[in-house]
Amino acid sequence: MREAEYRQHLAERNLAEKTREQRISALKRIERAYNVDLDAAFAEDELRRIAGSFVYSTDDARSGRDNPSKINVDRGDLRTILAWYKSHLADYIKFRGGSGLISGDIGDDGESPTVETAEAVLQVFGLERDLQDALRTNISQLEEGLTIIDGDVERRVEAGFIDILARDSQGRTVVIELKAGVSKPEAVAQILAYMGCIAEEENGLVRGILIASDHHPRVTLATRAIPNLELKRYGYRFEFS
Repeated sequence: MREAEYRQHLAERNLAEKTREQRISALKRIERAYNVDLDAAFAEDELRRIAGSFVYSTDDARSGRDNPSKINVDRGDLRTILAWYKSHLADYIKFRGGSGLISGDIGDDGESPTVETAEAVLQVFGLERDLQDALRTNISQLEEGLTIIDGDVERRVEAGFIDILARDSQGRTVVIELKAGVSKPEAVAQILAYMGCIAEEENGLVRGILIASDHHPRVTLATRAIPNLELKRYGYRFEFS
């Protein structure tokens, strides 16, 4: 993403700083979820497909259609959250000179995402970052003997970005994936893909740890058949002074 240029573009439109940060955060999360650079995807006409994955109608919501995108939505209204992402991607497409793609190709349900939706999405995104920062500060609280080996930067592999890459006391590489809220079945496929990439790169034993506030029953059932994947739950501790 041409972040500096896009930031300048947003500033020239006299958008509030908070609005500008929301748009940048949304686009970064899209890049991470789809493992793409938005500009490379634009050049290859791939943004059309990505934008289309955010189309989710009222009828889809009524019928309980699964999330068609790669964005993990743990809470909130799926339709409005996907519309929030779609609107920001559409704006970036327009910034890149692709305004012709917007109306006919990515759909429009006629409703604009609300401020409340934006706040809910950013809270989830911020919580995931806070969880990662807290765990990086004291990785041993997760498991004694763990050491971080990614240089405090999310490791990029073919399947996407790994939240934390560590090594355990027995020398095995550990892929750690964090989810704000309840983990969904798609999270199992996601972490297994990361583990597969690392196993191929390093040609060694790889473990996985999936951390969330709780886990969907299908996640728990799936993990029973995967001995090198472990589930953990996080909690909150409040301190007052």
